[in-house]
Amino acid sequence: MTKAPSNEPNPAFIGTVLSVVALVRDENERILLASSSENGPWSCIGGGVVDGQDLARAATEFARDDCGLTVEVGDVVAELSGDKYRVLYECLADVTYVATVFDARLLAEDEPAPMRVNWFAAEELAGLYLDEFATAALADLRLL
Repeated sequence: MTKAPSNEPNPAFIGTVLSVVALVRDENERILLASSSENGPWSCIGGGVVDGQDLARAATEFARDDCGLTVEVGDVVAELSGDKYRVLYECLADVTYVATVFDARLLAEDEPAPMRVNWFAAEELAGLYLDEFATAALADLRLL
């Protein structure tokens, strides 16, 4: 299995990256999404993991480190992969993500974090500016 790339782009990397998504929903079935900027696209909460990393733990760490959230992950709700999850980066790295999606529940918003988060009702999702991964994932999860 190929390891996830480091923080620096690697133009020689061609392969599969394991990733996780914490699908955080509230009692009204709203979905929590993240964005790195005021104008940037909305993203799923999660990211790439390295071989051997516990996937559930990785999902909670992404929520905490990227979004300042404490979440509890539950069951795996989907395994997503295929051409919709293939990304050709500007540096020419060719990556296909294989994502394990965990059902998750928000326990606390702990501290300011690099990414901002917001709740969205199902009927709002179709009108959002979503990144390509979130668009594919939410469609495959039948939320879009």
